[in-house]
Amino acid sequence: MNLEADKFREFLGIEVLEVREGYARVKGVVGENNLNFHRTAHGSYIMALADAAFALAANSDGRERVALSIKVDFYKPAFEGEELIGEAEATKKGRIMFCDLRITRNGELIAKGDAIAVAVEK
Repeated sequence: MNLEADKFREFLGIEVLEVREGYARVKGVVGENNLNFHRTAHGSYIMALADAAFALAANSDGRERVALSIKVDFYKPAFEGEELIGEAEATKKGRIMFCDLRITRNGELIAKGDAIAVAVEK
């Protein structure tokens, strides 16, 4: 897995904290450019954190997978300057991988979801 090739993650300033087989954890800090008109973190920024962790977890075993589906439910807002942690953990591995997603702030759950990835056929 070539982490340097992930330019979108880099553009958003999402830092990779941990990757192991079937699991990944990333960190992002809500910046001014990540805010919506309510002055809270835009849902797409929170979703991007979840997706970044998901992509890493889904490809962590050396098998190339792409997303089929990703869904996130939002529970609480996040604000400028806050550090958010995104985690993805595989619940089923194989050609198709299912993952649970979590976004937290200081250990408090602000969003969660699930995602499905499929191995690329070459």
